[in-house]
Amino acid sequence: MVEDSDLREEVRQLLTGPELREELHGIWRTPPHKECPPPRLTYRELGARGLLAPHWPPEYGGRGAGVHATAVVAEELALLGVPDSARVNTIDNAGATLLSFGTERQRRRYCPDMAAGRVTFSVLYTEPDAGSDLGGMATRAERTAGGWRLSGTKTWNATTEDARYGICAARVAGGGDNAYAATALFVVPLDHPAVRVEALATVNPERFFTVHLDGAEVDEEALIGSPGAGWSMLTQALGLERTGICFAGRARRWLDQLARALDARDDPAGAGGEGELPRLDAEVTSARLLGWEAVADLADGRLGAAAAAAAKWWSSELAQRVARLAWDLLGPQGSPAFPDLMVAVREAPGLTLAAGTSEMQLSTVVTDLLDGGDPWEEQV
Repeated sequence: MVEDSDLREEVRQLLTGPELREELHGIWRTPPHKECPPPRLTYRELGARGLLAPHWPPEYGGRGAGVHATAVVAEELALLGVPDSARVNTIDNAGATLLSFGTERQRRRYCPDMAAGRVTFSVLYTEPDAGSDLGGMATRAERTAGGWRLSGTKTWNATTEDARYGICAARVAGGGDNAYAATALFVVPLDHPAVRVEALATVNPERFFTVHLDGAEVDEEALIGSPGAGWSMLTQALGLERTGICFAGRARRWLDQLARALDARDDPAGAGGEGELPRLDAEVTSARLLGWEAVADLADGRLGAAAAAAAKWWSSELAQRVARLAWDLLGPQGSPAFPDLMVAVREAPGLTLAAGTSEMQLSTVVTDLLDGGDPWEEQV
């Protein structure tokens, strides 16, 4: 496991320093029934220092460091309770796709502003009737004289209120019976007159949205890579979200707050569930180690879909169990020593859905074990 103590200290000092104190304290003090506001200033300050995507080349706004540097930033954001959907969608998902498969013109146009925290992307993959299964996707992309026309609905999209663009997955002609071979990715401006964005009412502390594409026409430059290569690009551009680092960081923050809350109680022996804390502590430590092993594999270009699925499944399920135990032990009254209780309870259900459901992660692992190889190779 790579430990860059200087970088970690730099990030901590910025996130706990006077420049960001007012914004982050406002987020942490958000009433339990309200959505957390996006940390706009925090992202811009991180971006100004090359810390949003430090593994990106300098010409695209990074520091030219290894992917472990971005993992350090992601972990510190989670440990400090900073909402990170905008960073995950913009850097880990959309940015990784553009850097790996976009044209040089696309990279020059979008990536520097993404890394600087000036532009946020949303990820438009999930659909109302297909969930995260792109094989059941209904959104269509049809060729026009000057580009493409997109029609369909995407849902459960985070950060969309601040996003200028979305990376949209759509089905194109061709591919035969293989639905995955007929998937393409497009950059879509969310202020397009044929794009409608609607807020969703959810319990999640960050807002979600539905995006309607009502025949939105985009030019040829909006296409990433080649038509039909979308599924292959998505599975190859595995980002840090799939290593479990962010989820393990949340589990650690919540478990430490729970331990402090129980220590502060008058009758710490009164709750039977407290005996689970040592086991959970060991499991959170193991989740972090598994996540950092996945980061090392990602840096070496050998992080397979099954390994990523296992890391994501373990850490997200674990974070959910920590949040559930905290609620069972502390109840709705909570504890001053656990200020994140309602955030944890509201966010935890979505952790096993984000970046692919737990069922999809387990299916990936099982398929790999049965086939003796990468389960996606047969589908693309």
